[in-house]
Amino acid sequence: MPSDKIEKKRKRASDRHERPTKKPALQTLPTLVASVVEDKSELAPIIATTPGVLNSKGLRFNPYTKSRHNVERTATRNPGIIGSEMLLQSSEHEKMDFVGREGTGEDVDSQLKHYVAVVDPERKTWQVVEARRVTIRGALRSRKPVEEEEESEEEMNTMRAQRTNLTNTFGTKQSRKAVQSMAENAQLSNAPAGTLNEAGAALISTLPADVASGLAKASNVQAEVQAAKPLPTPNLTATHPADVYPLENLVPGGHSTLRQLTGIDEWTQQVEAGMSIVTGSRYVSNRVVAVVQSGNTTQTQVLRFIQLLLEFTRSLKSMGRDKGAGPGSKKLPPREDLRKILSSTSGAAGAKGGKEVDDSDIALLPDSVVDAVRRRFAPQGGFLSKHDLTLLHTTICALSFHIPPQPAKDGGSSSLGGNSPNELATDPSDLRDDLRLDSNTIQQYFRELGCRIDKPRESEFAKWNIKGGKAEAAARRIARLRIPLEFPKVSRGGRK
Repeated sequence: MPSDKIEKKRKRASDRHERPTKKPALQTLPTLVASVVEDKSELAPIIATTPGVLNSKGLRFNPYTKSRHNVERTATRNPGIIGSEMLLQSSEHEKMDFVGREGTGEDVDSQLKHYVAVVDPERKTWQVVEARRVTIRGALRSRKPVEEEEESEEEMNTMRAQRTNLTNTFGTKQSRKAVQSMAENAQLSNAPAGTLNEAGAALISTLPADVASGLAKASNVQAEVQAAKPLPTPNLTATHPADVYPLENLVPGGHSTLRQLTGIDEWTQQVEAGMSIVTGSRYVSNRVVAVVQSGNTTQTQVLRFIQLLLEFTRSLKSMGRDKGAGPGSKKLPPREDLRKILSSTSGAAGAKGGKEVDDSDIALLPDSVVDAVRRRFAPQGGFLSKHDLTLLHTTICALSFHIPPQPAKDGGSSSLGGNSPNELATDPSDLRDDLRLDSNTIQQYFRELGCRIDKPRESEFAKWNIKGGKAEAAARRIARLRIPLEFPKVSRGGRK
């Protein structure tokens, strides 16, 4: 039978405690006389900690101090420490910069007092002085400038470049064609009218002859297509959006034509008398009072010329099936009738206050202005082709950028008028109604001019008179002209 006696396991010698049970006697220290040094200077000792960074003892730090504002002073604290803040900085390390800052009021440790004790064994005294606590952090120094990196012989290739090299070396014909297409798209993405920047020219020079010639052809095609479109000629070297479509290119005859426009004095007198101005254009009617009140003569002249072109568009008649004109062409009215229509500031009907205006009451435009408009937009003489009509519409759209959204709130002579310093913006909805176009067509016109089309920002609700909040803003679109311009890309066709 098994034994009922339980055997206890004997502990090994190594399992036993080796620490002696008797405590050693503490070394007796001599009695020291303690005292606190009351130093009110801001140059107090510093206790520096470097969490996470191994600080070298040979580094020298440059101290900087600045005064603190709105700090509660207490009688038990050093006023120099409370009233000023210490910062330490060192750039002597080869790869790192060190900055030491004191704790802010939100830091729990900053509410504690820190002291440094100096012991003098000969005099048997020790003195305590309040100190600052600074936390030193290290950060990698910024990389070398681009010029120095280009001089180095060893440059690390990116993952995209490595994959491109592997595809060109070992890939199939279809994969190599895909890589070539990606390179072309990346090169043409930032070329506004087929022009290549320095980086693009360098990339083409490194490609094989057949690939480089293909990119050059695509660039030339983009430039040719852009130049053939019925658009005002942009200034691609402009550094500000206001110089992209100058008035000298949009108005035939430039400022000389603007100075000969009639009806501006009539608008000024009506605004000064507090009368409402009635025009046949929604765009002009919504802006004429603010533009005249701003006192900017050039903007008033541009608005009058926009009204002239809108009346010119309304006066065109359909030609039906005329074999010599082509589809979509419009017929001009007789010369004298056209002169009277363009001279009226209240619309082609010539109505003012419900009464018909006599022709003798209208100040007729000079013949030079009427002839300049006819030569620019009707080069064939008696009609406008579809191409000419599109040029007329896009010119009106480009002129709208010279009318700021808030001309009366910016001092009159300023060119901002509610625009941002780096962009010109306009609301295409009124021009859409005046030209009797749909939203997609008018937005496409502004895209062809190099604009971005997006929703108004929440900070711009007051500027664009949006009172319905985000719901109304979601249905509105704003055309913005910025540098660099963004023109629609040429379609290369799909795969067969």
